[in-house]
Amino acid sequence: MQKWKNVQRMILALSLVAMFSLVLACSGGEDLPTQISGTWQRSEGGGTVAIDLVQDPPQLEVDGRAYAATIEKVDKGANSIHLKVQTEDGQAEEWILHQMWNDNGSDFNLKLIHNGTHENLVSRKQS
Repeated sequence: MQKWKNVQRMILALSLVAMFSLVLACSGGEDLPTQISGTWQRSEGGGTVAIDLVQDPPQLEVDGRAYAATIEKVDKGANSIHLKVQTEDGQAEEWILHQMWNDNGSDFNLKLIHNGTHENLVSRKQS
């Protein structure tokens, strides 16, 4: 009976350590704009997206075309950044960059939502 209680305690302690480690891995220690900034590759169809949300003003470059952007909202709960982006025709659109962590919390991909489309982006380091 005592041995069973010790095993239960050990399982509980290991579970807590694993959950705490996952939370630390997902937080990454950096803010969301810093984590998302970098060069990304489309997972389908080719092309690159360069994101620099750290500099002022933020910069986006999609397939070699630069876009002026402003950060409208950082939603830490949803791991998303809402941007106001000036398109080629001078219109302002909302673009959303959504961070999607893998199952073990060690890395993430991005989903770029704009103009009714959803594009999956992977880090150029992964591609």
